[in-house]
Amino acid sequence: MAPAINPREDGPRVFIHIGYHKTGSTFLQKIFLPRHPQLMLVDRREVQKFFLRVGSLSFDPVRVREWLGMRMQEAASLARHVAISDEELSGNIHTGGSGGYLAKEIADRLYSVAPYAHIVIFIRNQFEMIESCYRQYVKKGGTFGIKRYLFHDMPNHRFPQFSFEHFEYDKLIAYYIKFFGRDHMHVFPYEELRENRDAFLQRFFPELGLNPLENLEGWAEITANPSYSFASVYLARLTNRFYGLDPINRRVVLHIPGLYKRCKRFYSAMDRTRWIRRLDGNFSFLDENIRHYIMDRYAPSNWELYRLLSLPLHSYGYPMPPGTKGFAR
Repeated sequence: MAPAINPREDGPRVFIHIGYHKTGSTFLQKIFLPRHPQLMLVDRREVQKFFLRVGSLSFDPVRVREWLGMRMQEAASLARHVAISDEELSGNIHTGGSGGYLAKEIADRLYSVAPYAHIVIFIRNQFEMIESCYRQYVKKGGTFGIKRYLFHDMPNHRFPQFSFEHFEYDKLIAYYIKFFGRDHMHVFPYEELRENRDAFLQRFFPELGLNPLENLEGWAEITANPSYSFASVYLARLTNRFYGLDPINRRVVLHIPGLYKRCKRFYSAMDRTRWIRRLDGNFSFLDENIRHYIMDRYAPSNWELYRLLSLPLHSYGYPMPPGTKGFAR
């Protein structure tokens, strides 16, 4: 069997960004990572081919090691390190990570191929994360209201559906630390990137042992893959009934070819208008009952994550147990 790759001895390091969804992944993949002179970003289609689009009984770590070895040789010839980025590696948000199985399976696959890789993961406070997921669900073709999207009684091993468990960050992060080690696990709150992008970008790469990027002027204004506004969500839930190609949509009246793409362009243009942006800033699909549920569901998980990594979760509004605010740094 081919030996597992050890970048400490074999040259270029390997950085693997695994998500989560809705934490600036598109910005990282299309704008940020490709511009760093020390990194060679691997094509996402290759990543999905070797890690995601193959069943558990067909996954061949030897074959994937050979592929990664070739990418490392290519990076070495350019005096760069290998960067892999795909938020699907942490599981899809609309399918609960394929019934909750995918995230652990992918972690095992990554470790079997590159046990000395550096793992990069972004998290987001669950109030905003869940709202963003719902808006993205409608953007992808969904028709359900938020309560039916979040709360259901369908078995998760039979139907693609949202899962609250998917955003219990402490479990997945602890699992990666168990194998890759604390020093190779790099966890960042998305809020740090969003609230002061320039400052975050200046320190992000040094924390990975790389040089900071220069000439960041204008990057703070770039937005990639934004979710729909509240107005677009309401309109799209109606027009999506005539779009029947996406498996997350279960209320289709009639599929009209081309309608979804035309509507999506219209909604995206509408969302860029000043008055929609102003109104959307004060709107939330989460009512008080949903917010209470999110608080109760995630406070224990976030407390465990704080104990594990001492991240400033309190400062960014993450659900936390009562009486723990004084522990925030």
